[in-house]
Amino acid sequence: MVLGRLEDWSRKGWHQPTGRASDQLPAMVHMKTPTKSAAALALGVLFVLLLSGVVSIVAYLQEDRTAGGGDGWSDAPAAWRLDPVPLMSVGDTETDPLFEVAGVVITENHVVIAQQSTGTLRFYTHAGVLDTVAGGRGEGPGEFGSLQWMKRAGDHLFAYDARGDGIAKFSLAGRLQSSIAVARAEDHLGLRTLDVFSDGSSLSYAYDFYTPTEPAVQRIPRTLVLSDENGAFAGRFLDMAGPETWYEPFGNGGSSQMFRFFGRVTAALIIDSLVVVLENDSYDIPVYGSDGVVRDTLRPAVVPEPMSLPREQVDFIRESLLDSWDLGDTRGEVERMLTAMGMPESPPPYGWLSLGYPNRPPVTVADGLVWALRYGGIPRAGAEPDEPEWFVFEVGTGQIATLSSPDDVVLHDVAGNLAAVLRRTDLGEEIVELRRIVGR
Repeated sequence: MVLGRLEDWSRKGWHQPTGRASDQLPAMVHMKTPTKSAAALALGVLFVLLLSGVVSIVAYLQEDRTAGGGDGWSDAPAAWRLDPVPLMSVGDTETDPLFEVAGVVITENHVVIAQQSTGTLRFYTHAGVLDTVAGGRGEGPGEFGSLQWMKRAGDHLFAYDARGDGIAKFSLAGRLQSSIAVARAEDHLGLRTLDVFSDGSSLSYAYDFYTPTEPAVQRIPRTLVLSDENGAFAGRFLDMAGPETWYEPFGNGGSSQMFRFFGRVTAALIIDSLVVVLENDSYDIPVYGSDGVVRDTLRPAVVPEPMSLPREQVDFIRESLLDSWDLGDTRGEVERMLTAMGMPESPPPYGWLSLGYPNRPPVTVADGLVWALRYGGIPRAGAEPDEPEWFVFEVGTGQIATLSSPDDVVLHDVAGNLAAVLRRTDLGEEIVELRRIVGR
């Protein structure tokens, strides 16, 4: 089996890789805030008033808080909210539908939408008018067999093709400038590129085959590696935990696997010259320098209390999600696996509940900030699930704001007070919207 196909679960749900990630498609499972840690624990300011011989003492105590980042006093994080009324929309008409959106970037002149189904980068004006299209499906320069993501780094757009482990660099106007193949580490069987630095060098994780000997939930370690701007292997960065996945032996040396219900998903992203690593064991998100040394730890100003999962609530949630998927004859097998894998004591800090591999990132880097999605998407009896909420962090400062949304959207990019989001309708339609961030 191949751990490296986990990213493809976002489209299909749960799958059993049946061969090398490079040549096989997945198959269905057989079944200190900027608040300084001050040396003194409290600051008392005493005002002494003499009234009729009585001394009144008024004291103001400022408690020490820790929320990641540098040292110093700070106000409470700002409250930002996405405006429900979009400034522009793409994908809501029959003449220009979207399918399998793989990334959205806001530039000075365009909203660029990467579409996996067509392998294209579509450049729309801020008014929603299609201006130009770059890329396409294929194996030539600037073409994609499996377009996984598109991101902006510096004054360029970079798009990653998982089929050939290739990175194409485009100008902000859509002109192809270069195309390289990322070489895998010699001691690993496969590679998946996660992000790029502004100079074109990249961050990937290397993986090997894993064959389980008994059914169990595993977090297979991922080795993060660096590659130079030409795609050559530049060295090992660090090891991080992989996502929680249920593995069962199957056949002759194969396995069935499924993302764990309420499982912890992981992520590694680049912000400037630093690397944000989310392992989702706590609300702490370390930020590493290129030497692998922690430069900062991001943490909410007020860390939420762990959420318990009562059995009756879990049963309702599970049945709600099972009913929402078109499982057909596989429903019984999926239910069996859900029962076998068991439930964690509490949900993870970041992410979104999904029956398959989550189709939204637990953390996003945009506009020089880190946007961490508070865990949500949990069905509630007689009510809609809570809408998404992001902790907004600035490296070196800590949490500066909380962003909330009035509806269920996926955050892709931010530029100033504009946010590019993806919304899915009840019919499965994908709509990209440009919305204003109220309060920023």
